[in-house]
Amino acid sequence: MKPIPHYAKWLFLFTLMLLVFACSNDDDGDPTPQQTQNPENPNEDSSSDDDDGGADDDNATTTVNIVDLASSVDLLEDLVTALQTAEAGLVEALSAEGTFTVFAPDNEAFDKLLDELDGFDTLEDFDTDEEKELLAEILRYHVVTTEAAFSDNLSNDTQLETLQTETVRVNVDGSVFIQDKTEDEAEVIDADNEASNGVVHIIDKVLLPQAVLDILFPEPGDSSGTVVDVVIDTESLSLLEEAVIAAGLGDDLSGEGPFTIFAPTNTAIEELFDLLGDNYNSFDDFTNPVERLLLAEILEYHVVPQNLPSSSLSPGTVASLNSEETLEIIASGDSFVIGDASNTDANLLEIDKTASNGVVHIIDKILISQEVADVLGDLGIDINNPTNGMPSIGTIVEGNDELTFLEEALRLTGLLDTLGEEGPFTVFAPSNETLTFLFGLLGSGVDGIEDFDLDFEIDLLRNVLLYHVVPGRITSSDLMVGELPTLLGDPIAVLQSPDGFLLKDATDLIVELTFTDIPASNGIIHGIDRVLVPQSVITTIVDETEENFRQLLALVSENDILVMALLMAGENIQQELSAPFTFFLPTNRAFLDLFDQLEGIDSLLDFNTIGELELLATILSYHFVTDTKALSSNLSNEQIITTLQGETLSVNLDNGVAILDKTGTPAMVTAADREVLNGVVHFIDKVLLPQEALNSL
Repeated sequence: MKPIPHYAKWLFLFTLMLLVFACSNDDDGDPTPQQTQNPENPNEDSSSDDDDGGADDDNATTTVNIVDLASSVDLLEDLVTALQTAEAGLVEALSAEGTFTVFAPDNEAFDKLLDELDGFDTLEDFDTDEEKELLAEILRYHVVTTEAAFSDNLSNDTQLETLQTETVRVNVDGSVFIQDKTEDEAEVIDADNEASNGVVHIIDKVLLPQAVLDILFPEPGDSSGTVVDVVIDTESLSLLEEAVIAAGLGDDLSGEGPFTIFAPTNTAIEELFDLLGDNYNSFDDFTNPVERLLLAEILEYHVVPQNLPSSSLSPGTVASLNSEETLEIIASGDSFVIGDASNTDANLLEIDKTASNGVVHIIDKILISQEVADVLGDLGIDINNPTNGMPSIGTIVEGNDELTFLEEALRLTGLLDTLGEEGPFTVFAPSNETLTFLFGLLGSGVDGIEDFDLDFEIDLLRNVLLYHVVPGRITSSDLMVGELPTLLGDPIAVLQSPDGFLLKDATDLIVELTFTDIPASNGIIHGIDRVLVPQSVITTIVDETEENFRQLLALVSENDILVMALLMAGENIQQELSAPFTFFLPTNRAFLDLFDQLEGIDSLLDFNTIGELELLATILSYHFVTDTKALSSNLSNEQIITTLQGETLSVNLDNGVAILDKTGTPAMVTAADREVLNGVVHFIDKVLLPQEALNSL
């Protein structure tokens, strides 16, 4: 849709001006011809060697008129086309007697203008009456009727009134420049091309008056555009634009008005498609006259035939464009909400987007009139229960083979019925293959849902599941950086990434969305790539461990990856903490370096099978030495140490304290002699790998 206003009044003014010019022309013949001059040196003939397609000024007297002159110059081919396309009498006017000065844009200047205009690839695209008049308006701005102003008559800061009525300004600074209403000047590239009825200066830019700029390039918030233009220029209203076009209301809403549009966002319109069912996924699906009539009635209900800026809103009813249906303006705190035939009011998201024929307020839902509600009711659609007939979250989970663990867990904890009836809820659903991580946290005795047989374990599982449920219906487009409250009470962190949003739980590890926006009658489901673990569950797991293990975890608490690794695969180590021990513990950085080296392992989450958890336990056991509390002062060069895993480590003291594993790459002790319980901890900068692990990795 090209936003071109009606310019009929200019046709009348232009005709009137032609009459005035015709009556004022002298009968003395052509004006005295002038020689082309260089503005930097008035005594120099600047056109004597012009061989670049400019006008030929070799003759002292020129007999052709401005139009004929332009037609003979290749550089001005597009100008001639523009004059003919505009069909505004300009060809005839500039062919008649007179004293005109024409600033003539060359072909490249018109190409640059067309590149900046949306929907105009050639001059022939100015094909409606209004568009032709707009083109004529641009061309008039290049014509001065009061004099034939040669370059030696053009002085700095001279203001010239154009046929369009706005002025251009002359700037002489080494060359001659013409300033229009934009920030860019046009340079005169070929001056003083004399014609029988004036002079032509060829310039490198199409001049634009303010009246045209206001139409073609409205500033943000500029009220020169109509309410339709405001909708077109607002990204969040692109679906409303499609609806207006589909319903054929564009011309009506571009009229005189005034109109106030309560404009539903794209998200709100997508909810309309959900309300109408699977057969309606875009406005292309409104194919028959009945459907288009229904769409028009829905849209007309969003338009009030008055200008109602927010300062004019007051409680009460207002008539819509569908005169038999009214909207209710309802006070809500310091603002207002909009009531319709449904039980849900529309909130004002953005107010007072002004237009030349009214104002637009953006709202967060589709407004449904009673008439439309009755029609939808006859079709079996309840506007107050838009998900009527949809399966519940519980039913969807039961029918999905990828969510069988979630189904069993919900059933075991008594939450399946909750997600089948109440709501609305947003569920972040982990698939079956992501759950070994949770089993690892709960200990080696838990290998599947059937192992949750104690009240403590079932309660723990229930808390984990409640952490995956957010009250309310949160679509993927509703996500924003911050925290989401859960039914458990512990929040889920939402992070922004270049590809969308990510989640983060108490483990401080990233969770990605695998699928989004599966609608249900009582909410919505998003898939995630692992189980979310809340802080309260981690605290409970730690509290249930033996006191000596809690003390060890407290000592290493700043290394969260290490803490998670110990919780996942440190059960055999727990059993050894009552006796003297030495523990070489990798830092977070050491674990991250290991993940970088291993194909298919990016974090602890990738130890997601029983075999991989056993491998992690093997690696941790290789860092643990039983029955020996070896302070750094007790270590000797080339000392061989046997680990809990069964393989050996060696010590090198040549340059600090280094521990050598089966890779041969030393792990340096970065912090030594941290005593805890009956043992000592040394932090190292590398994960130690036994041969058993190397064979697997």
